[in-house]
Amino acid sequence: MTLVDQYLRMANLANQPARTAKTYTTAAGQQRTVTAKAATRGITGFSAKHIYHLINQNQFPAPVKIGRASIWRLSEINEWLDSHTTQADVQSNDMASV
Repeated sequence: MTLVDQYLRMANLANQPARTAKTYTTAAGQQRTVTAKAATRGITGFSAKHIYHLINQNQFPAPVKIGRASIWRLSEINEWLDSHTTQADVQSNDMASV
């Protein structure tokens, strides 16, 4: 039996800033409102720009490209998070013992 991997998009990985609602008037005089969007925190805690920077430095899993879309395997992200959590825990324990 094989398990199917799950995939994440950048919106799941990166922090997204809040956006306020904006109203626009078209050339025909109609008013259009773009709704507000609350800020969200991605599972990495990084911005999309920083995630792409880490990818370019080979310090973060590269995405799988499907057309123009970029998606990441959840298993690879979990491995990356685990490896960095372990290093951070060791460093914080070393600092606490000083």
